[in-house]
Amino acid sequence: MTVIRRGDFVASTLQSMSWRQLAITALGSYIVYKILSPVYAFWKNNRSPLRKLPGPSTGGNFLFGHTLAAFKDESNNLQRGWVRDYGETFVIRGMLGNYQLITTDTRANTHILFASHIYQKPSFERAIITGFLGEGLLSTEGEQHRDQRRILNPAFGFSHIRDMTEIFLDKSALLREVLTNKCIDAGGTARIDVLDWLSKATLDIIGKAGFDYEFDTLNENGAMDELAKAFDEVLRKDASKWDQIRMLVNYQFPVIRAIAPGSSERASEFGKKKMNEIGMRIIQEKKQAILEEMGGGRIEKKAVGGKDLISLLLQANLAADLQPSQRLSDREVLAQIPSFLVAGHETTSNTTTWAMYSLATNPKTQKKLRAELLEVTTENPTLDMLNALPYLDYVTRETLRIHNALGQSTREATQDDIIPLGTPIQDRSGNLVSSIKVNKGDQVHVPIFLVNHSKEIWGPDADEFRPERWENVPSEASTIPGITPNLMTFIGGPRGCIGHRFAVAEIKALLFHMVRGFEFSLAVDPSEVYSKSGGIARPQLRKDNSVQLPIYITPVA
Repeated sequence: MTVIRRGDFVASTLQSMSWRQLAITALGSYIVYKILSPVYAFWKNNRSPLRKLPGPSTGGNFLFGHTLAAFKDESNNLQRGWVRDYGETFVIRGMLGNYQLITTDTRANTHILFASHIYQKPSFERAIITGFLGEGLLSTEGEQHRDQRRILNPAFGFSHIRDMTEIFLDKSALLREVLTNKCIDAGGTARIDVLDWLSKATLDIIGKAGFDYEFDTLNENGAMDELAKAFDEVLRKDASKWDQIRMLVNYQFPVIRAIAPGSSERASEFGKKKMNEIGMRIIQEKKQAILEEMGGGRIEKKAVGGKDLISLLLQANLAADLQPSQRLSDREVLAQIPSFLVAGHETTSNTTTWAMYSLATNPKTQKKLRAELLEVTTENPTLDMLNALPYLDYVTRETLRIHNALGQSTREATQDDIIPLGTPIQDRSGNLVSSIKVNKGDQVHVPIFLVNHSKEIWGPDADEFRPERWENVPSEASTIPGITPNLMTFIGGPRGCIGHRFAVAEIKALLFHMVRGFEFSLAVDPSEVYSKSGGIARPQLRKDNSVQLPIYITPVA
């Protein structure tokens, strides 16, 4: 009797199939996999040890759990309520009912953030980021992320940020000049959308400091730059809610995207292609300039060249002492450009806008900060001079605490693990537990907003904007595992925000010129301003849900 081995049978079967049959089989197998995967996930997640922890049993639905409600929540009120009802460690339900852990326990978050080999960004989230921005620092994990960070770290060192401060201040001064002219044209006081103007300024800043590129968006007489236009197309911030949902679903199901891409996706792909073309041109020009300047010699650590982030990255990537296996490919270098644009433009402009909101609604704080800034005898202070201004530092830190751009950071366990707790909790059965077991595939949320607003850490006035609290920081805040002391805003561990020094210096430079140059107040009632908890916390107006922050500005006499 002839024995047919399984491998031979499969090989012979595949060889006998036409390309069309193979394609149909592959597509069918992929669809079946995608259909069965949620079923398996539902079965697996309902065996999760997280089900024993306290948490809301209502308020969600079978398909999305509490995810949609949390995403549409205003000012994180839903999560505040969960902390009030269930304590600092609890679970919610995600897609298809899977249990997801949320904890403000700083010992638990320290474990999660520093065990980055176990807790990584969920594959779905990484697929979305990669789809929009490429394989840059924001989307990669493991050895690839470590290699990229190793190359980028020197560029974000304090000495380089000190050199870039001149750019921050020059663009901030230009913003002040443009807005002063607006006031003159308006007869003294002008109404502006400060978010829009700060977005222009931060885009110009990251263009110049990031890759020595002039977007020139503060120049109202110029045409929109081609790279800025491409970046807008990639992000599609003006897309309808339906288009946004469709794009997110299609990044989870690439086959659907390939067969029937939507209009927003086609525009986004066109923008991405254009952005990559311009970005690669910038990289090749800078690489060639570095090589020519070195005359074909070895590039040492202290190589000459541009002082922008991409030039510094390329210098480090071409250094003679770097192993070939550790060098980044041109594609990886290219992916840093949109990553810089998102991290150095979107988040910083929104954070600075919220600083203006807080100062506009707290006139005494605004006046106190202005008095300190007016004591500076130069319009172009150094970074050391900015950092020596205590109240500017307090206002900046309090803004980062109260108005963090991202409400949470999600991680997925790549293996079974036990998370230690600093404060024991009671499970659903009333048992006291001092650690939490998680299974491979379980998701945990590091609740940036909740930690920054924790009354256990910051006291009963934790939700109030009070810069003076930084004169005497509570001892409990020292346990927060942030890369910036006493703050969760930039998170911590191996994936802590590499650009935290850049962001803080940029915010201080913008506030220096805006507060020194203008008196300002809200142009709408404070109750009309809110933000959504999902994504970047942008200010919105209730009357039409538009993303803006209108204020009145008057030049300081």
